[in-house]
Amino acid sequence: MSKGKSITLLSIISVIVAFVLVMTFIRFPIGIKNYNSLLGAVELDYDLAGGTAYTLTLSDDNQKEVGDNIDSVIDTLEYRLKELGYSAFSVKALKSMDEGSVDYDIRIETKTTQSLASDISVVAAYGELEFFGGAEKDSLTEILTDVKVVQSAKYKGEVTTGSYGIDIEFTKEGYDALVKAIGDNESYNLKITLGEKADGTENVLFDNDVAKLSEWFTKRVMHLYSPEETGARQMALQMNSGGLAYKYDVDNGVNVSSPYGEDIATKCAVAIITVAVVLMALMVIVYKGFGITVALASLLSILAQGWLLIGVPNIVLNMGGVVGVIMATVVNALAMVILAERVREEFVTTQKTAKAAVNKGFKSALVPVINLCVVSIVFALALFAFTSGVIKGFAITFGIGCAVALISSLVFTRMYNALITPLVKDKEKFLGFKRQANVSVEEVE
Repeated sequence: MSKGKSITLLSIISVIVAFVLVMTFIRFPIGIKNYNSLLGAVELDYDLAGGTAYTLTLSDDNQKEVGDNIDSVIDTLEYRLKELGYSAFSVKALKSMDEGSVDYDIRIETKTTQSLASDISVVAAYGELEFFGGAEKDSLTEILTDVKVVQSAKYKGEVTTGSYGIDIEFTKEGYDALVKAIGDNESYNLKITLGEKADGTENVLFDNDVAKLSEWFTKRVMHLYSPEETGARQMALQMNSGGLAYKYDVDNGVNVSSPYGEDIATKCAVAIITVAVVLMALMVIVYKGFGITVALASLLSILAQGWLLIGVPNIVLNMGGVVGVIMATVVNALAMVILAERVREEFVTTQKTAKAAVNKGFKSALVPVINLCVVSIVFALALFAFTSGVIKGFAITFGIGCAVALISSLVFTRMYNALITPLVKDKEKFLGFKRQANVSVEEVE
């Protein structure tokens, strides 16, 4: 590439990078509004930006005290929050101040969303799945109390207009127990209930005789329907999480700041920038001119990661995601080190010229760099598939960052090397590597 062409292309790229840097980190007014930078555009989770807190108080008509069962209640609430898609949240038991009381209030804090109020009502939904059976309709005889009946419940969406389906898969033990309870009694009536509806009436899922029951069963799967989408989702969630045996009233909610402090998002941004700047500075110090090349490529990598946080749909950055960005930055630095070391090795221990050493170094670094990044990406995919909450947040940003690191080390570095090398008169001096004394230089391309 000619020197003039290199200067032109490098100038254009530098202007673009400078513009992106400004748009990423600088806030400034535009007319009567303010541009809030990339940091203002990234959607932050509760642990970085705060959210809304709801207090759950035991209802006056609650049938029994919670006492030592509070841990089970909290586990159920946390499971339901995760199933509804909340990754960062806090669920804490607050001991009642009433003298002699063994009851608890529960405080839930999580990210503010448009559906949060209704989601909290679903999370706190009261009632356990109960089965009643007998010869008479509306029997009060409870059955299937000594076995686990439901294996899983799946929300099926809108099956017909105004009808939302739920598929309940019975356990083998539960199904066998039901068949045994019915026996040969053709007039047997079964009623299935799940707590109460919002208006306080009994939430009856099924109430009919055996003949009707046979129409609803297919190989241990029972098909139920609800006229309300929210109600159907709630029922599936209640069945999967286990019932909530205590009835709670939910307050209107109040705004709360992040548990780590109001300025934690800014501190995290500073931490990410500091790690990136330190790593790039070390590259320049250790690898001299070639270090400038990999540092510039690393800068593009950091910017690409940042913009992908707002470009990829449904990414909500939490503390795990921040750690993922930092770890991906480290992986990027390791890939750059592998590349620089291969170039150094080719230059120092062979007769190759600077240009030939760089080209050969890129080729020899190809496999180890790909291995490093691909293994990291596979690890991130595994975490994404099998974890939830902040760990999944880590997996998302770490995986994206490692994919960008792969491109950065194999593409961005070559680009900058091709643009900068024609501008350097003494290429060997620019590299800053010292050749072994017994090695003579030949033109080996």
